[in-house]
Order: sequence, then C-alpha cells, then structure tokens
Amino acid sequence: MRDYEKKVAAALPSKSAADILPLNPNLALRYIEGGLIQTTPEDLVKYVNSGIHEKLIVDTTSVNGKPYGVPSFMGAGAIYYNKDMLKEAGLTEPPNVDNLLEYAQKLAKRDASGNLERAGMSLRLSGGGSGVGEKFWNLLAQRGGSIVKEVSPGKYTANYNTEEGYQTLKLYVDMVHKFKTDDPKLKHDTEAFQTNLAAFYIRESNVIMDTKKKAPDLNYDAAPLKANVISLINYYVSSTDKAKAEAAWDFIRFLTKPENHKQIITMSGWLPARNDLDLNDVYKEYPQYKAFFVKQDLQMYPPLPEFDEILTKFADRLATKGFTDPSFVDNPDKMKAFLNDAAKETNDILKKAGRLAE
Repeated sequence: MRDYEKKVAAALPSKSAADILPLNPNLALRYIEGGLIQTTPEDLVKYVNSGIHEKLIVDTTSVNGKPYGVPSFMGAGAIYYNKDMLKEAGLTEPPNVDNLLEYAQKLAKRDASGNLERAGMSLRLSGGGSGVGEKFWNLLAQRGGSIVKEVSPGKYTANYNTEEGYQTLKLYVDMVHKFKTDDPKLKHDTEAFQTNLAAFYIRESNVIMDTKKKAPDLNYDAAPLKANVISLINYYVSSTDKAKAEAAWDFIRFLTKPENHKQIITMSGWLPARNDLDLNDVYKEYPQYKAFFVKQDLQMYPPLPEFDEILTKFADRLATKGFTDPSFVDNPDKMKAFLNDAAKETNDILKKAGRLAE
C-alpha cells in the first residue's frame, strides 16, 4: 500500500497517473486540494446520494461543496474464532467485545513448562505503517472512543488520552504482561489463526478468502463487533483529457452495477461500500461474511491530510513502549501518562496544520 501511495504521489503531478485511481478519501484530499482530481458527473452524484451508502461514506465524496469520487470498497473488522477450540474449552457462545479478556484466558494454551504455545486472542503488537494504531483504534471504538475528535468545524483534538483509551491500553497490557494470553514471540495475526496458534482475533474481511486458500479445513466463524472503523476506498478520475475522463467514468458506472460491485467480495475478500446488495448466496458459501453486515456504530478516517502521520506516530509509540513495558501492569498512572504524552504529539501535529481545537 505504501508503495502504491508513493507511485500516485509521483505520477499525479507529472500527469502520468492512471485515469482511474482507487484511493482512500483521506489520501485523496491532498490531490483534490491541489486540483489534480476531477469532479464527479451529475448522474454519478445522484447514484452516490441515492441512499445505498452510509452517510459517513457519502460525506467523503464532497469536498468544499464539490463532488469527488465514487465509493468502491471498504475494510471493516470482525472477531474470527476457532470453533473447535471454543468447544474444547466448554465455551458455547462466540467471543464478543465485552468478554475478550475472559475468553483469552480460557483459550490460551501452555506447555508443560508453562510457556505460552497458543494465544487466546492474537493482538496486533507490531508492524509497519499505521496498522498497529488502526487495530488499537478498533478496540477503542468498542468503548465509544476515537483517535481524534472534532470539537468544532474543522478543529480537532486527540481523543485517546481518556478513560476509554486507558481501558483499551489496559486490555493489551493485561493480556500480554499480566495474564500472558499473548506473547510477542509467538506468530501473530492471520498466520497464527490459520495455523492454530491463536484461538481468536480481530481482522478485516479479506481473511475469509485468504483462509479458503491457505487453511480450507479450518473450522471457524466470525462474530460482529459493536462498532467498526472503516477503511474506505473511492474511485477517482484524474485525467484532464475529455475523452479519457468520459471513458473512465463509464467504466466506473460499469464497476458499480450491483451484479458487478458484489463480485468484489469473492474476488478480493473486501466489502462493497454499499448496503443494498442481496448477499444470501454469498452467506450460504461463506457464512463468516454475515458478521460484517450487521448494524453497527461506524467511524472512519477524518478528513485530515495529516491523519496518517498522527496514526503512524501513535502506532510507533504503542509498539515500542505501550505494549512492551511490563511495569504498566496495575499502574494506571503510568499508562495514563503514556497516553497523555502521545496525545501531546498528536495535538502538536494538529496545531502545526492549523486544525487544533484550542
């Protein structure tokens, strides 16, 4: 993804970019503000506003009162769990956001020496980019929290140095250092889940198609979250050549026909960013997708060009200090001080951009 973003950043100003660009609307903002993205034709504006998308998705297609882009696909999280491991532990209900620590303790497995050989819940403890921050954010969202909060139009402040943020960090600290239901030394994420080294974890929908290829016999299902942090991709047109631009918009019309848009699921594993599709045939073959199409509280990247910097720097702090310091155990003052220090950096970035609510 980072390589793609670099290519777009080099190609757009030199007018050598593709005519159609799938972009996160947050990333697209800088190019829209630079006059490098074309406005959306009227018929597609009506389509976008026809009621088939959630309002926060529609809102991404309007910048300074002008229409840009058409929603394509999105990522959202669910709790994947190993059905055999739950049965073995005597657990009859799927994990949910209120019992993650309880289930992690019951499902973690240790060898004769007491060393953890299977995580209860596999956490995102490290990794490049902002992924660590996104996974923290998704757990934070279950408590009603967010990374930043809009205080007044266009003005934001850090929103994780709160009770919700403290409780989210405490969950990580308790799992890794207090109850030792996860360990940085173990394999993590999808690989751990697919190889029976983790009983459950939270991840996006592309896991389903990936698991079909890599672990077709895995007996698993997915349970919904209370809230979700959406990562959205919209289609944008960059070409200033009239004929090429018209052809690009025609192709977008073709891609977003219901029967075509639906194919995103089985071709890529990602979710079409709309709520009007009949997915019963998909559910029949892949019941795990049901967890992604339930009514939830939704959040997504705010319209801040600097938000990726905010999330990446926060993620780095989490990976190098927040998740690695065992002295945080049962030490709320230390955890809160860590969050306050990180929030100061977030607010400094917002202030430099002229977007801090003061």
